[in-house]
Amino acid sequence: MSLPFSRLRLLRRSFLVSLVGMAIYAGVSPTASAADTPPVQRHIGIIGAGQVGGTLGRLWARAGYQVMFSSRHPDQLQDVVAGAGPNARAGSVDQAIAFGDVIVLAVPYKAEPALARQYGQALKGKILIDADNAYPFRDGAIAAEAHAAGVARYSARLFPGTRFVRAFNSVNASTLSDGGGGTTQVLYSYTDDAAGAVGAELIRVTGSVPVRGHDL
Repeated sequence: MSLPFSRLRLLRRSFLVSLVGMAIYAGVSPTASAADTPPVQRHIGIIGAGQVGGTLGRLWARAGYQVMFSSRHPDQLQDVVAGAGPNARAGSVDQAIAFGDVIVLAVPYKAEPALARQYGQALKGKILIDADNAYPFRDGAIAAEAHAAGVARYSARLFPGTRFVRAFNSVNASTLSDGGGGTTQVLYSYTDDAAGAVGAELIRVTGSVPVRGHDL
């Protein structure tokens, strides 16, 4: 026996109300979709806002990451921040370390020992991405020491307790500023598998291809 149209409409309405109620009970909005789920939100503090730090921060901020550039003179970083967009800001080194769950070193290599002495305790437990290169003509004796021991291992020992990743030191910043084109290979090595995965993620965001280097 067929039901009257009005009765069918009432049953259909009751069914839809039940579905919405179940969704609310489960803690899910009835209009939610996978596209509404935000990506992993990372806060990245960058120590040094020159060519390397400025380029990386700009690419990451434009990709949706929250970025804080830092230097000894954060008041001079307005142009860097403006170029990176609304996800960027500037602060002191202390502020950048407190801000970031990922910290990036983009300074002359000879500055690393002093940074380690001053901020080593605050950096413990953080993912630390070292993008620095050791040049004897610029950095002096410490560059020779680092190369003798292996620069990545030497730097990792300077910052014990960090989740250390060495990356972006094998490519020119101008290559990254072009977006990498999906073909630029970036070597990276790490002491912590989870930190290494974050390093690979941040390499891909620059439009480059992560290539695993030697173990640390």
